[in-house]
Amino acid sequence: MRKTELTTILKSGWITLAIIVLLAAIIALNWYFYIKIRDGLDEELGLRLQAIASLVASRIDVENVPVLRPKEWEPLRLTSVTEQLQRQRQEYSLSNIVLIREDGIILLSLNTIYLPDEYYPNYDMDSEAVTKTISGSTAATRLYRASAGEYMKAGYAPAYAPNGEALFAVGVEASVDFLHSLRNLRTILMTATVVSVIGIALFISFAVKATQSLIRARESLLQTESLAIMGRMAAGIAHEIRNPLFIIQSSAERLKKMHPEDSKDINTFIIEEVSRLDETLRDYLLFARNEPAPRGPLDLTVTLRRSIRMIEESTQETGIELVREILPEEAPFHGEEKRLQQSFLNILLNSQQALGSEGTIKVSMALTGKYYILIFEDDGPGIPEKEMERIFEPFHTTKKTGSGLGLAIVKKVIEEHGGHIEIESEPDAGTKVTVRLPSASPEAGLSRGEVVE
Repeated sequence: MRKTELTTILKSGWITLAIIVLLAAIIALNWYFYIKIRDGLDEELGLRLQAIASLVASRIDVENVPVLRPKEWEPLRLTSVTEQLQRQRQEYSLSNIVLIREDGIILLSLNTIYLPDEYYPNYDMDSEAVTKTISGSTAATRLYRASAGEYMKAGYAPAYAPNGEALFAVGVEASVDFLHSLRNLRTILMTATVVSVIGIALFISFAVKATQSLIRARESLLQTESLAIMGRMAAGIAHEIRNPLFIIQSSAERLKKMHPEDSKDINTFIIEEVSRLDETLRDYLLFARNEPAPRGPLDLTVTLRRSIRMIEESTQETGIELVREILPEEAPFHGEEKRLQQSFLNILLNSQQALGSEGTIKVSMALTGKYYILIFEDDGPGIPEKEMERIFEPFHTTKKTGSGLGLAIVKKVIEEHGGHIEIESEPDAGTKVTVRLPSASPEAGLSRGEVVE
């Protein structure tokens, strides 16, 4: 990844992180207020239940309650106390009223599950509140979940004897109706939290992709501007450079004839350098050219074989082996033969230069569906991973000589013919170049510049 791209993505990352922190703060604040509301309502309900328990306790005729022998309720007294408690339960919308001794024994309960002279099941949880009540104070329990799954809360108040002694505790149990609304609020908060997390993930994904798209668009624009400037520059200086080069080369040839004893130096320092400059100039002009060249029918098999023959002689002088697997005898195509031939040659020359003095170059061609598949493979040192991202970038080269336009020209030519090129390479594992070209002409379904994916 380039430095500019990394910097841009990091900046986008800081913005994303800031949004995440802000959203997390909002969610945390919502949950804070939810907890405060819940605790406030819990406390308010506790005070209300304590007041109701005090009213209920004040209306009980303690002389009718057999505190020491709960099983020995007289029928008339039991009916009288029970009816009185039933009226108060309905008046205050209570779920139960229970009378409890200090030791946890039930004296009376409107809930038939709790029988007199039995141990109160909730005493272990409410013992602190009951003990506080017997000592003469009112108390309330915390919210707890009952056996039926409902949240419950109880308030306790002492029932006094005529002498002012607290005989037993009166407990009032109420279903926490307000909890239903809180449960709905909690569901909303949990849903909002989940949606926010999903939204953050989608936003990060979108932000990264959008940033990468903007970077690519910016680089493409900069590259287009650079190519336009280069094209104008190349067109302006082409004649100015070529004419002096021709004069220098002609003069060097004359000097070579006049001084044969220095022909080697003249050939090395003048003629070869002039040829290299002329070749670089041709690359610039070829890459900068935007207008389409005349196209015509051709045979890709013949074009590929010509490119192979151009390097065949030089490879025979080294230990490089050329392997051919060209299956179609004929490969009809419509395009620019010279530019395609030069493109294939550029790929082969890159393989040859990568191998040096020994190795294998394998060239294969096949017709797969509607596409010609041309593969150029070598078992050379491969391309470093950090160079793969810039492999088609104009003017980028790892060689000591060259314009860095070879593969950029190849990519441009292939794509202008409706094809696609891709390179696979690993260090010490060789390089594979795959070229796909449509077997049909552009008029038959693929337009000029359409890339085959």
